[in-house]
Amino acid sequence: MRLRGVKMLPIKFDLQLRKESDMEGLVRKITPLCLIFLLLLSSSGLASSPKETKRVLLLYSEEKADPAHELTDQGIRAVFRSNQMFNVLLYTEYLDLTRFSGPGYTHAVAEYLRRKYAATKIDVIISVYPAALDFLMGEGVNVFSGVPVVVCEILRSSAENLDRSPWRRFTTGVILGDNIAGLLDSVFRLKPGTKRVALVAGTSGNDARSEMIFRNALKPYAGKIELIDLAKLPMQEILARVGSLPPDTVVLYSTLFRDGTGRSFVPREALSLVSRAANAPVFGHYEPQLGFGIVGGQLVSFELQGRESAALALRIMGGESPASIPFAGEQASINAYDWRELERWGISEGVLPPGSILKFKPPSLWEDHWPVILGGIFFMVIEALLIVSLFVNFRKIKLSDATVRKAKNDYRELAGRLLTAQETERRRLARELHDDLSQRLAALAIEAGFLERDSPSISEAAAARVQEIREGLVNLSGIVHDISRHLHPSILEDLGLADAIRSECDGLARREPIEVIFESRDCPPRIPLSISLCLYRVTQESLRNVVKHARANKVHVSLTGGKEMIQLLIKDNGRGFDPAHVPDERGLGLISMRERVRLILGEMIISSQPGQGTVIEIKAPLKEVAEGLDVGPEERL
Repeated sequence: MRLRGVKMLPIKFDLQLRKESDMEGLVRKITPLCLIFLLLLSSSGLASSPKETKRVLLLYSEEKADPAHELTDQGIRAVFRSNQMFNVLLYTEYLDLTRFSGPGYTHAVAEYLRRKYAATKIDVIISVYPAALDFLMGEGVNVFSGVPVVVCEILRSSAENLDRSPWRRFTTGVILGDNIAGLLDSVFRLKPGTKRVALVAGTSGNDARSEMIFRNALKPYAGKIELIDLAKLPMQEILARVGSLPPDTVVLYSTLFRDGTGRSFVPREALSLVSRAANAPVFGHYEPQLGFGIVGGQLVSFELQGRESAALALRIMGGESPASIPFAGEQASINAYDWRELERWGISEGVLPPGSILKFKPPSLWEDHWPVILGGIFFMVIEALLIVSLFVNFRKIKLSDATVRKAKNDYRELAGRLLTAQETERRRLARELHDDLSQRLAALAIEAGFLERDSPSISEAAAARVQEIREGLVNLSGIVHDISRHLHPSILEDLGLADAIRSECDGLARREPIEVIFESRDCPPRIPLSISLCLYRVTQESLRNVVKHARANKVHVSLTGGKEMIQLLIKDNGRGFDPAHVPDERGLGLISMRERVRLILGEMIISSQPGQGTVIEIKAPLKEVAEGLDVGPEERL
């Protein structure tokens, strides 16, 4: 035993030395890796340091639905989202200065903005279109005093005036491209035999500025190209004139916010009218017009204008003086064409300039289907993975309050759309039943009457059969008419809400052994159609529930009006129910009623207990939702 112990001591000591040596080598290898890891961790901590917050006010001249504003807004937001310097908070205001004007309106808007942004420090203002700049230099001068301004989509003449004014020291901007020469080059390339140009423009301030750009560009062609002046005319006259243009003519469409009679238009919708009526190709200068009737060419890109404006704003927020930044934007254009218009006017794709963008060209059979196949497979795989993931983690998922609220809002929005689509489809079906099927049945009844009258030689049995057929057709026509009226109650538009509900109550009393009492008090003669339709449909659903579920023998319906509110009360003596535990067959109807009332900003209260009948009370305001400035909450990018 002792000898064995003596022999083992050196072995143990040698093993201990080897372990210590290996440990030292391992430490030497790990130490550089740890240092690299610490350096990376330090640099990532510096990179993730919070960025400075800047606030930018977007001041649009027109309403939110303006397509050029939408494209400009996309460009602005894309640049701010991708910037690495600042955390940009955007505030958006739509002044709607074409539809509403005058000192009273602009003063009210300025006062509103002053109050709204009194406690908010705005670092840069981006104003879009000249009207917004005019507002800032007028009523808005005391609202945002000293705030740097990037003016977007202004004319070259306006930029030159700014260069000579005191405003230049804190203003720079993006010029709306006025190089119509590129567009005219496209016109003569695509239609080399052009001898005449018809110029279409409106009467608003924006129309006048755009028209001036076109007229200045056409001056060098005086004596070479005949100008047919269709500016500032009524829309009907414009449509008539563009439909009878002489050969070798093209139409230059500027903008048309308002025609010669003062009637307002959405420029793209006016363009569609002109393009459909024209017997010659239509050319325009602005990207949003593509797809609404112009052939194409060198087009001003409002998205690129927005991008350049945002880039200038970032430079100002980075410390540069606006006066030191030259005006930009002259190159913010694209060369794009509408394939459908090329086909319409027989223009070959081969004459397009190199690098042109061709839009709205239908894809080939393979191009049209392979993405669908691959996309379907992809989504099936994703769906399968999601199903497995949801199945495994179902018990671990808990919806937050915010998610629940969003789901409810999405559901309500979907319900509103479904109700609107339902009414649209009912109206279409009612019209088809009334205008087509009902008329045919009436015609057949008349023919049967002629057959009965003009065939004295037939037997009495045959004559009785013909009479029976005629009466059946008349009855069937009446049934179709009733179905049409039920689908879309034209009585609402013809006689009003009170008479429509009275008619519904009278119909129920005739069909069912139920006493129906209807009362109308102080009902205004004119009620918005959306409110009338809602209350009428709620009455229909309530009376249907009385017949199907309540087992009542008496129903009382009252309609009471006021200056600002209308009330509908429906009360029955049926068996009642517990509103907290609604059966499935009745729940969908109540949900539909609630959603209809919610869409008109009304309130619905259901009071019921088993065995004590039901009371449904609806209160709705007598005015539509007001329209005004879209001044939603700040958006964090």
